[in-house]
Amino acid sequence: MKSRNERKINILLAVFVVVVVISLNISWIGRFVSYHIKFSDMPKVGSPIITKEDYISDFDYAYDVLKETYPYFEVNKKLSGVDWLANRDKYRAEISKSTSDSDFYKKMNDILEDLHNGHTHLINEKEGLSYYMIYKMNSWGSDLIGELASEYEYPTARARYNINNDTVKEAFKKHDSDDYMDDLSGNEGKSNVQVGDIKKDLAYIKVNVMQNGPGIEKDEKVILPYLEKIKNYKALVIDIRGNAGGNSSYYTDFLYPIIIDKPYSVKNYLFIRSDRNPKIVDMMGFEKLNEVTIKSFGFPAQTKDILKDFNFYNHDLEYIKPNKNSIRFKGNIYLLVDKGVYSSAEGMASFTKESGLATLVGEKTGGDGIGFDPMQVHLPKTGYVMRYSYSLGTTESGLINELEQTRPDIVCSPDTSGPLINQPCIKEILKREGKI
Repeated sequence: MKSRNERKINILLAVFVVVVVISLNISWIGRFVSYHIKFSDMPKVGSPIITKEDYISDFDYAYDVLKETYPYFEVNKKLSGVDWLANRDKYRAEISKSTSDSDFYKKMNDILEDLHNGHTHLINEKEGLSYYMIYKMNSWGSDLIGELASEYEYPTARARYNINNDTVKEAFKKHDSDDYMDDLSGNEGKSNVQVGDIKKDLAYIKVNVMQNGPGIEKDEKVILPYLEKIKNYKALVIDIRGNAGGNSSYYTDFLYPIIIDKPYSVKNYLFIRSDRNPKIVDMMGFEKLNEVTIKSFGFPAQTKDILKDFNFYNHDLEYIKPNKNSIRFKGNIYLLVDKGVYSSAEGMASFTKESGLATLVGEKTGGDGIGFDPMQVHLPKTGYVMRYSYSLGTTESGLINELEQTRPDIVCSPDTSGPLINQPCIKEILKREGKI
């Protein structure tokens, strides 16, 4: 998930890259030289010898970081009945039994799973370099994103994830391949979107992953011609069932702006518990939170009770308007959702529901879609990087997104088995449109 500030930074980065390419007319390998200016010299680092005491030390470090900053302890109690902080001794005893790095990794992720949050886990060894490259390449002009990348530059993290001059250079070469974005998204050569008519005057677009950059360009080649064909249809179904997220700019800057006929906006609130990272407070305009301010929001009692443990807040008006390519669709728009909708896809569902842009159909979503990118912190002894949610997001009315998720306007089974036209949610839409 990207904040509005981070999306602006990504746009600036894209402009910067275009200028470099045009002015120097260089290939991706040439671009590596320009990007490499931002990279420290990183020779290969050998793996340290790690003891049982080191595993315990890293658990203690992770526990303390989460105790200070993690936003969803009370939400987790309400949803799952787990008092995670109270289980420290049990978790610590389990970690003390770790027999290897891989065993520690598994035990830590089992412990973090007790938080029941899809953004909170250790980064595995195969993904570390990819995360590092994504943050590093988007760090131009952003101290905050640069700090996320820097967590992978500590010697123990570099050893863990095999991050060095050679692997970084190789990653840039891979970035130039056609399958790069597919590899990141898990589509593995398959199209990220499917389009087609369900029935006459009823259009359908399926989006599997909220892609970015080259991925959006590929999707645009499929979606734009189809939209031009269906611009006078009576209804459009956008299917994000099972979409676990990616980058929110997919719907804010790409998909909705080429469909809608007028601007839409929503106001969201973000809350954080600590100024452990003061750059977040400064860059994102967080203000001190107190009891008087909480009361002034007019939030539900449950939300106000949870917010008593938070110390900073901000609010953001998310605004989406048609762009020059918009078909300015006048018909009914439906958004298909299920519990697999998470992160930035959840952000899309929440925005859609709160703004009234479309009618939501399916089941309650997965949550954690109002906020910004999860934090990253390296564990000093083992070098594993822990990714975790840092902010609690609410709607303007004070519904906590991670707790309440997004409820559909039309509730039906989100079952995707069988032909599309026979699926329960599609049948509900067909009835609503008078087609059966």
